[in-house]
Amino acid sequence: MREGAITTEALSHKISAEVLARLGAVVLSAFRLAPEALLYVPAAMEPSWTERLPLPVGGARRPVQTVALADGRVFTRVSRAEDLERELAGQPRTQVYESVHLLSGGWIGVTALRLACMLGREVVCTIYQSRREDSTLGPHHDTWDGVVVQMSGMKRWLLWPDGDDEATEIIMRAGDVLIVPRGMRHDVSTLADPGHSIHLVLAVLDVPLAARPGHLRAVS
Repeated sequence: MREGAITTEALSHKISAEVLARLGAVVLSAFRLAPEALLYVPAAMEPSWTERLPLPVGGARRPVQTVALADGRVFTRVSRAEDLERELAGQPRTQVYESVHLLSGGWIGVTALRLACMLGREVVCTIYQSRREDSTLGPHHDTWDGVVVQMSGMKRWLLWPDGDDEATEIIMRAGDVLIVPRGMRHDVSTLADPGHSIHLVLAVLDVPLAARPGHLRAVS
C-alpha cells in the first residue's frame, strides 16, 4: 500500500462518522423526545454529498448480496446478475437489498453498529432501489421504527399518522431523513421526474442490543 493511502476499513469508519455527525442528533432527539411521532427533516445531510456516498447496488453489489424483487408482499430473491436482469426485464419491480449491514458491510455496517450502540437496540439495514414503473410493496406497516435516508432520486411517501384519516404526503430528495414509527401505515412511489430512487432504511428493532451479542461481532 502506498504511503498515505487509506484502507477500505478505515474509509468505512470515516464515512460512517461523517454520516452520524449529520444524522445522529436527529435520530437521538426523535427516539428520546417523541418516539411515536412521524418526523421529516429535509436536507438533514447535504444532497450532493449524500449522492456521492458509495452503495453496494447495481454493478457494485457483492456476490453474497441477494436482491429481493418486490411485487406487493411477494418477494422473488435472486443473487446472480443475469437472473436479476432477466427478472427485471420480465417484470419491473423494486429492488430490495436486504441485510446490507451484514452481507455488504462497509460504511453501512459500521453505521448500523454505531447507531445500535447509541440507541441500545438492534439495527438492520435495507436499501430500496426503484424506477417509476416498478412494482412496490403497496400500502403496509412495519414492526420496527424506520430511519429512512434518501440517497438519490426522489420518493413520494403517503403516511397515515392517525390511522384511517387523510394521508400526509412527503416528497423525499437526496439528503432528506424521515423517521417512521412502527405500525404507521404508509405507501411509496417513484416520481416520473427524475424517474428513479434509492433510499436506505435503518430499521430499529424492539430488541435490546445485549439480547443478541453475536450481532456486534458480525457487524464489526
